[in-house]
Amino acid sequence: MLDLDPDTLLTTTRAVRKRLDFDRKVPRPLIEECLQIAFQAPNGGNMNSWRWIVIDDPALIAQAAEIYNGGLDDYIAGLAKIGGYPGAQVHRADAIGTSVAYLRENFHRCPALLLPLMQARTEGADLFNQGSSWGSIIQAVWSFMLALRARGLGSAWTTGHLVRHQDMSKLLSIPKQYTQVGLFPIAYTLGTDFKRAHRRPTTEVIGWNGMP
Repeated sequence: MLDLDPDTLLTTTRAVRKRLDFDRKVPRPLIEECLQIAFQAPNGGNMNSWRWIVIDDPALIAQAAEIYNGGLDDYIAGLAKIGGYPGAQVHRADAIGTSVAYLRENFHRCPALLLPLMQARTEGADLFNQGSSWGSIIQAVWSFMLALRARGLGSAWTTGHLVRHQDMSKLLSIPKQYTQVGLFPIAYTLGTDFKRAHRRPTTEVIGWNGMP
């Protein structure tokens, strides 16, 4: 376990791509330990209707990587129709781009992947049901990422494969009533000295009793 106080853990848990150690195996008991911590996060009605697929078979990881990269290819092709990537002007967008590209090139080398599922479909659902569904699993996924960080591992919240989620459902025999939340690489990190990230000033994003 790293010697991190709660505030440091919360402010230095980053989306890790370039500093994932693709050559070091991650033991199953360690992944399960992090998931057990994640399961303590609140979920709607304490129904525990989520499901969690861990992929550590290299052949399956390779196939999942193909789906992930294919989904990103589809997404990038679609951006041309709307004038390009809307986040191209954000702080350090170029660094984020090279980081994503690096992960794409090495996704098939990940020691393990996590695919969280929620037992609900959000297509056509009203705002209440959408919020209830996502609000019953997002905090658990974040807890998993925090648990990884505390143990010298890292991950990144990736959604590229969701463009081709049907292919992933077929690969892993996922029933139609489940929604895939994201695809999370699991690996030890190269070093543990992560820092706070750039964020907009609180005066720009916090409003008291109304919009800022």
